[in-house]
Amino acid sequence: MECNFVDYVLPSQFVKPLCLEFKGLTSDFLLFKFMTFIGGRIEDLNKNNSKLSQYIFCALDTITDLDPYYWDAYYFSQMFLALNNKVEDANILLEKARKYRINDYRPPYYIGFNYFYFLKDNEKGSQYLMEASKLPGSRYYFASLAARLAVYSFQHRDGIIFLEEMLKETRDERAKKEFELRIATLEVLEILENKITEYHKLFGVYPASLNELVKKRLIDKIPEDPYGGDFIIMQNGRIYTTSNMVMKTNNK
Repeated sequence: MECNFVDYVLPSQFVKPLCLEFKGLTSDFLLFKFMTFIGGRIEDLNKNNSKLSQYIFCALDTITDLDPYYWDAYYFSQMFLALNNKVEDANILLEKARKYRINDYRPPYYIGFNYFYFLKDNEKGSQYLMEASKLPGSRYYFASLAARLAVYSFQHRDGIIFLEEMLKETRDERAKKEFELRIATLEVLEILENKITEYHKLFGVYPASLNELVKKRLIDKIPEDPYGGDFIIMQNGRIYTTSNMVMKTNNK
């Protein structure tokens, strides 16, 4: 059955003047109306119905214009847009949440998640997660995840600086140990990449393995990965660790 969009929400520039001092009540009413409308149309959303997606964005945009602090509306943008291939639209609304809910870790967390998970942009994902990890109520592992994404985007120095600042501020002993371990790993990665760059300048090619750095006396020995993995040189001269910065466990 074709969706009927007679319930389409007017843009906020038309709705606001009509609400007078009742913008909060109007946003509540519109969100209830939105949930009633969308409740029976989940299957259409799963079918990538572009008209329905546009309605969702416009409705939530209007609701959050009327009440820019209304978290439920922002959360629904993540639920109904980001999780249904409309990530850019979800991020537009979440950026609004980030602007107004400045002490809420959730907007930058969801934006960061959308960047690294859906848009495959580890660098931006790392930046937003770093921001989220510094806000009240955030989980300690956000910082570790942000640093890990910095490795994937080869932003080792950014990850080191960020974790060093987090280490100064945290009182959680578990978090301190994790941050210290990641800092140590990032420092090794940074040193090795600098040596690989030096090797390339001297010989015009990237080393085939870290043994080449030892043979040319650029490093004394191949360092150990604090997480128990192995450091590998990629074809573009960048380096990564097979541990993915996750502690290796011995299966008994």
